Amino acid sequence: MKFETFPIDDQLWMALRVGVAAVLGGLVGWERDRAGKTAGIRTHMLVAAAAALAVGLGDLVLAHSNGGDPTRMMHAVFTGIGFIGGGMIFTQKRARGPFGITSAATVLMVAGIGAACGLGAPLVGVTVTLFTLVTLIGVRHAEEAIRARFRGDVDDDDEA
Repeated sequence: MKFETFPIDDQLWMALRVGVAAVLGGLVGWERDRAGKTAGIRTHMLVAAAAALAVGLGDLVLAHSNGGDPTRMMHAVFTGIGFIGGGMIFTQKRARGPFGITSAATVLMVAGIGAACGLGAPLVGVTVTLFTLVTLIGVRHAEEAIRARFRGDVDDDDEA
């Protein structure tokens, strides 16, 4: 089967997968934007959508031809994301050490979320997005509470 003859329903399903991936990546990017990080909503949306598109296209080729392998596309996506993440860390290096590691990790995570959506597993994408948001938001609040406790920033009501 030629590439231009993919069934329209498969193409629409693929477009939906990419859209779901973009929305889920945008949720993670929204959190990073709120935290004041440079890689925000647009970056995370585009990474997730690109991963979904690449892996989904590999899946389409596999389904409609004698060749194709979505795992090869996943390898290419994650290799590329490694370079993006490395650049994010490198460009944010400061005197105290490297910065941007969490943002680089979230870009890698949204690539995985996009890959899951691209392969037709949006429930996995949604679940991992929620896990990622809980990790980013919940751990940040826990870190702030621990720092406040050690600095002595305790409310009068908290003392027994």
